[in-house]
Amino acid sequence: MRRLHVALVLLSFGAGAADAFAFLALSGTFTANMTGNLVLAALFTKPAYVTTLLCALVAIAAFAVVLYSGFRWTKNAESAEASKRMSIRQLLVPSLLAQAVVVALWLLVWRHLPLAVEFVVIALSAGALALQTVAAKKLTDIDGITTTYVTGTLTTTMQALAERSDRGQGIRVLSIVALPAGALACTALLQLVPWVGPLLPFVISGVATAIAFAAEPPAAAPAPAGAAAPAPAGA
Repeated sequence: MRRLHVALVLLSFGAGAADAFAFLALSGTFTANMTGNLVLAALFTKPAYVTTLLCALVAIAAFAVVLYSGFRWTKNAESAEASKRMSIRQLLVPSLLAQAVVVALWLLVWRHLPLAVEFVVIALSAGALALQTVAAKKLTDIDGITTTYVTGTLTTTMQALAERSDRGQGIRVLSIVALPAGALACTALLQLVPWVGPLLPFVISGVATAIAFAAEPPAAAPAPAGAAAPAPAGA
């Protein structure tokens, strides 16, 4: 498997872990699955609904704003290789830094988490996963790979299966499996050692980012000084 594909599967695992942490420790909110948050925001009979609504809105707003910003930052890449380099450096690295801040805040106040700090943690985690989502779309040309949610991935997988297309099926299936696997692992960790909640997605994202760096396409070598310019087409 290509190293970038390994990184994307790991990012899916980390996103599942991040969502499990957020849902179990941050007022039942998701920080990767915005569809879930949109549904949660409408469940007005849910206990502690106001808190759920506010947390969901914070996550949705942070995810949307950072998603837009990530696409804007990387829209002017000169080539596919340049787009991948920008995605690793300008998306995955800031995403990892945001998750590091989440870990630090959580370790400081996890026993008594004020609502205001909870909002900050949710926003940072959602923003980190939004950057990861943009990076996933830029790092592969395989349809349906998002790493942070799998409805579209599952849809594309079933479409490809029905149309007898094998391209990208392996990576899509692994991404689908990795998301709940990450959620399961983080749930078990939270049950055993509550304070380690956001550490798992952070560590997995760090490994994925390191692998992506190792697979980073080389920059194009500059043309030698005095080299003749290519002749115009039709000359």
